[in-house]
Amino acid sequence: MTSRLLATAAFAALLAGCQGSGRFTDFGGTPRSQPVAPVRPAPVTPAPTSPVISAPLPPVTSGPLPPGGGLPPIGSSVPIETPDGGPPRSSVRPAPPIDPDAEPVAPEPQRAPQVAARPPEPAAPSGPPTRTAVTGNWTAKEAAGGSCRVTLSSAPTLDLYKANSSGCQSRELQRVNAWELRGDEVYLYEPGGGVAARLKQSGRNFEGTSARTGAPITLTK
Repeated sequence: MTSRLLATAAFAALLAGCQGSGRFTDFGGTPRSQPVAPVRPAPVTPAPTSPVISAPLPPVTSGPLPPGGGLPPIGSSVPIETPDGGPPRSSVRPAPPIDPDAEPVAPEPQRAPQVAARPPEPAAPSGPPTRTAVTGNWTAKEAAGGSCRVTLSSAPTLDLYKANSSGCQSRELQRVNAWELRGDEVYLYEPGGGVAARLKQSGRNFEGTSARTGAPITLTK
């Protein structure tokens, strides 16, 4: 009875030893690694932040601009408003540095404004007209408002000089074929010797009327 109990206790001790050693080794005797518990990172607590305090901006004040709306002249003082409401300060604009090696610049001469010259007016003839001055092409202004050309030639015809007209509306000027100078008057003649018009000197022109109708006629060069 005692030997049976001893044998049972020895078998139980042997079995307990096998079970304890099997936790760390395989059946072939190779040791196994124990499972490692995962390491959790410690929570990070953000550092307390201090509130940002913004300083108040100074009030913006406006002052009068210098005359002309541009920059003040060099060397003049400009009042500057202070933000605390105190008396205004003055800021002087410094003059630019002078280069001693720079060549002096001569001021540009002022030019007098140019005035368009008017062409001189022809002087009025003095004294009675001459036959040479009267000879030539004239523009006849008629009473109806039109104008035509009258040519007083220097070629003689009997005791007169030849004349002709072109583009005239009045019948008297259309029939002009001769002329003569009497003092300061020009006589225009029709075929047959009849007077078509009588014109008197007026400055550089000759003014008169038609011998039949009395319509005004003016000869101009």
